[in-house]
Amino acid sequence: MIKNLLRGLVPLAFILPSVSFAFRLSPMVIRFSPTGSGATQVLTLENPGGEKTPIQIEAFTRTENEKGEEVRKKTDDFTIYPEQVVLLPNEKRNVRVTWSGDINATEKSYRIIASQLPVEFRDRNFKPKKAGVNLNFLLQYVASAYVTPEGAVAKIKVKDVKHIDAKKISVTVVNEGTAHKVLKVKKLKLFAGDKLVSEIENPKEFDSINLLPGSQKNITVVSSKEVTGSPSRGELELAEIGD
Repeated sequence: MIKNLLRGLVPLAFILPSVSFAFRLSPMVIRFSPTGSGATQVLTLENPGGEKTPIQIEAFTRTENEKGEEVRKKTDDFTIYPEQVVLLPNEKRNVRVTWSGDINATEKSYRIIASQLPVEFRDRNFKPKKAGVNLNFLLQYVASAYVTPEGAVAKIKVKDVKHIDAKKISVTVVNEGTAHKVLKVKKLKLFAGDKLVSEIENPKEFDSINLLPGSQKNITVVSSKEVTGSPSRGELELAEIGD
């Protein structure tokens, strides 16, 4: 009963501007330098709606566990000012975020999360709502943040290749470098020893996979043609892509 009710109400979040666009955050990818002016970046919060919107901004470390799942932990590596704001209708507000942590030669990855707080503002003429279903749709933006030391670069390699069936290949890719890389693969080359046995053009399975330094992903690639020759290793030809 409740599931059916929610299924009918959720689409309203895409119809009502005050719900679906309670606030906006930009940019969604933030680059910091360990020192200097680049250690401080400015985020912009915008309230395009007609209601006051309370927002909290927090920073989290971003790592991956053995299963490749993202793990976040609250961190004090950034100074955020202000950490909480109340956006008035149609108001824009800047938030200063300053890196203040320690770093070596390897890039550090974080999440900057802006969350709408469950606060209800009431004016003097407020009247309690009639009994019924009252759902609050709270919005949250999860931005990517990177603190990148000078000289840090990604180094993407194919660690392992396994033949699943005639058209499926399991590929393990690893980032042995010191900076993250968002993948866009032009070509996957498959070898049996030193012999090139197959090439897969523009394998979409890799698109937008983000490899943090030291991380790896297992990807199943489906070829339009049969993959012959029992490939045992692979190479990627990467295209440049922003992140």
